[in-house]
Amino acid sequence: MKSAQRDALALAHDQVFGTQLTAGAPSSSVAAIRLDPQGRISNATTSAAAMLGFEPQELCGRSLKDLAIEGWQAAADVAVAGVRFGVTESFELALKGRSGRRTLVEMTARAGADGEDGAVIAWSERRMRRNGAGRDDDSERKRFVSGLLRSQEAERMRIASELHDEIAPIVIMVKYMIEDAAGKIGSGVPADLAKSLSDVALHLRDVNSELHRISTDLRPRLLDDLGLIPTLEWHCRSVEEAGRGVRVEFQAKLAESDIPGPLKLDIFRIVQEALKNVIEHARARHAQVCLYMAMDELCVMIEDDGEGFRLDTASAKQADGLQIGLQSIRMRVEATGGRLLLESNRHRGTRIGGAWRLDLTGTEKD
Repeated sequence: MKSAQRDALALAHDQVFGTQLTAGAPSSSVAAIRLDPQGRISNATTSAAAMLGFEPQELCGRSLKDLAIEGWQAAADVAVAGVRFGVTESFELALKGRSGRRTLVEMTARAGADGEDGAVIAWSERRMRRNGAGRDDDSERKRFVSGLLRSQEAERMRIASELHDEIAPIVIMVKYMIEDAAGKIGSGVPADLAKSLSDVALHLRDVNSELHRISTDLRPRLLDDLGLIPTLEWHCRSVEEAGRGVRVEFQAKLAESDIPGPLKLDIFRIVQEALKNVIEHARARHAQVCLYMAMDELCVMIEDDGEGFRLDTASAKQADGLQIGLQSIRMRVEATGGRLLLESNRHRGTRIGGAWRLDLTGTEKD
């Protein structure tokens, strides 16, 4: 974190928001806001509000998504999710003022002090380049989303590791202790007590299974140990065995060494999200996941025989935030330098995936 950003954030928190707030907004030269646990603005400095042409109280109750310009709303949601995860790296966001003026700001977040919920975000304005503004905005957004995705994946890995290495062993130990105690109970102990201990042990077994499932969803260790192809094989088999009536086929028409390491996790997340959509929305009987090379592009395609949808309808829904799965896949593909592959027609199924020019990804193969 840059020294100036760190100093501004400390000033915002300790001097501006560090005392019990009374009616009215804090007066400070620092542009800063406080987010409540739900991600909405609970307070703002006069400088933060003035930068967007508002009074401080007018910002209260709004979210960063409400203030973001068109095309940046999803990035704002990702940013707030990262802040709530505890991400402290600075990030950029394009905001829209009362007059419609667009302002690119660099933000730095810090969790509330002891006993405080939410977070404090300080920001400073950055100049938005005018030449090729559309391309610059798009490039800034992709870079921002890519950074936040990486931060979230790092946090997922940390949580998964704690669940697997710290919490799960405790649950298993308690289960064994209860089973041991139940085995030592004499005949003089009421039968209902013995049954209660047995029931507790069964519930702990279920808890341990659920911990394993959550940990695997957060970060499949198979991906780190064996690679993308075995992980996709396992995931497709797991989806099929979940008993939702969808047969899932996987094909890999390349070698593990053909896949750049930095893309492996993103491709897994794309397949994970696409199959989730198939199960929950497509009403399909069969799905196929294919990983292959086409000329100089690495491609992943997920195809189903479900209901499908009209692309123009999907775009409209996406603008309303209803097609979250499609939006998530698009963001991840574009943030990693790929292009979205999407074909769908009503009652004719859907084909969705991504393609990456290997000489343009800026990554090296394993």
